[in-house]
Amino acid sequence: MKQQIRVVEMLVAAIILTLCQTGGADDGACAMPQKRLIGHGWDLLAVSPTEVARHADELAKTGLDGVSLSLRAKLPDGKHLSFSSILTDPPWDVETFRKEIEAMRTLRGKPGVSHCYLSAFWTPAKRLAWNDDQAWARAIGNMRTLARIAREGEVEGLLIDPEDYSESKQFRFQPVDGDFGETFRLARKRGAQFIEAVAAEHPNARLLFFWLLSLSYQDFSTGADPESVLKARGDLWPAFVNGMLDKLPETMLLIDGDERAYRYEASRGDFYKAAWQQKQGMLPVVDEKNRRKLKLNVSTGSGHYLDSYVVPTNSFWYLGPVNGSRLNHLAENLQQAVCCAEDCIWLYGEKNAWVKWRGVKSGSWDSDRKSFQTWEEALPGFSVLLQRLRNPRGWIDRRIEQLKREGKLVNLFPNSDCVYPEPLEAGKYHAKKRLKQFAFWQDEKKRQGTFGVDTGVGFGDTSSISIKGCGNACFIYDAPPAKQGTCFLVRYCTKGARPSTAVYWKRGGAWDWSVPGCFPISIKPCGDGWSRGEIFVQVPARVDSFALQLGAKLGAEEQIWYDKVEIYSLD
Repeated sequence: MKQQIRVVEMLVAAIILTLCQTGGADDGACAMPQKRLIGHGWDLLAVSPTEVARHADELAKTGLDGVSLSLRAKLPDGKHLSFSSILTDPPWDVETFRKEIEAMRTLRGKPGVSHCYLSAFWTPAKRLAWNDDQAWARAIGNMRTLARIAREGEVEGLLIDPEDYSESKQFRFQPVDGDFGETFRLARKRGAQFIEAVAAEHPNARLLFFWLLSLSYQDFSTGADPESVLKARGDLWPAFVNGMLDKLPETMLLIDGDERAYRYEASRGDFYKAAWQQKQGMLPVVDEKNRRKLKLNVSTGSGHYLDSYVVPTNSFWYLGPVNGSRLNHLAENLQQAVCCAEDCIWLYGEKNAWVKWRGVKSGSWDSDRKSFQTWEEALPGFSVLLQRLRNPRGWIDRRIEQLKREGKLVNLFPNSDCVYPEPLEAGKYHAKKRLKQFAFWQDEKKRQGTFGVDTGVGFGDTSSISIKGCGNACFIYDAPPAKQGTCFLVRYCTKGARPSTAVYWKRGGAWDWSVPGCFPISIKPCGDGWSRGEIFVQVPARVDSFALQLGAKLGAEEQIWYDKVEIYSLD
């Protein structure tokens, strides 16, 4: 039974991975939307939007879609405003940040910074009483101003971190609150007021929460009584979230960043489980009238702690190498996370920086320190990994063109034109003739047919391999061993009925069916009844080679041809 469950999980993973690989900005109406990668970190918390704009060209090389932006100001009376104290700050005014608004406007449309978020920490040093209308009016007013700044600066939305750094227990019931039921009702009211204020200024905003319902993590679908559990915990956060959903317009999106994902492992399927948990496991704590919004206006996501892949082995956060590389480990986790995210994921780091900031000294970050490194320097290949994850199709095309320019685009398949090594009569289907590069398999339980070489049919020539009348059959090419993380593009031309093509994995020469295969990312007509197919191959952990299957499921009189097989290393 466990093996059957594992197979089902892998099939689901394969479907999601295949859908993810079809995504891209220019792939047409049926393509999956491109997932976004948002950068965050101590360095970004230390710099201003003006400094981000000054380093936009460097950020364009990181593979990110956008970054977090941090606002601070000193008022004439000496008081300070900050994203980290916005709920208890004096009233914010848009004009205080006019210079930063102008800087933010320059980011829109630029690679690496076109989808940015204004940061806001929701951990007031002094707890706001839930029944204090004046305190909440000030806090929500400041958030409304932040939303207006985002709109005027043409920034995508807000990044909200409700983690209780100050230990004020803002979203935990306290004896001073009085009655739990009344406080729960007030928390919901404040959530509704917050969303109304933000929507009034930025109705199309995306709100990326480091924790949304994931902050109250529990699988309530197993029969737990949400009301009694939340009361016992004193957990007011679901009430606040329900309040947000009460007034959330259809034009806005809430994103659950699930910071718990710092410790998730793709090898355990953690990101699949968490995506289910964010929507289904937490469903019972969502008011029935808000469940449609949970489905349509709340997106699954995850956070990733980059330090885990560079810290020493004695660190609690240490994540070790996979197949000899910690970048491989990060790649494995990010691949699954991107597949499971509906809109974006975010990446956070403390030890290193996204770019070589110049002259930055603020709080915990100093760009003059001798140990200062970028994440690309700490994890060579990191930027390329992000570029590949965020838009596989675009990255493939750019990489192929680059290899062409450099004269390094080499077809690893030894007989692309599918020509038989010995002379054969022209214009004829030669049954049972097989190229040495291919094995041939057909299902003994299905209709039996034949395979062969056809010297009368080819793409651009008169030679191809062919299958005739087989109920289920394929040619199989065993590629040479390959290391985890290496990428290939497989191309082929096909003509005839119902092609069935895929790449599957082997370990030690034996098939490993527990790992999802790779399937065509495009099949497009290329003339004279032929179509060109492409398969993107990225070698996962725990396998050491792949096999290309070119097959079909044919009727008794049907025939299929394959030609122009190409395999290119993209590394």
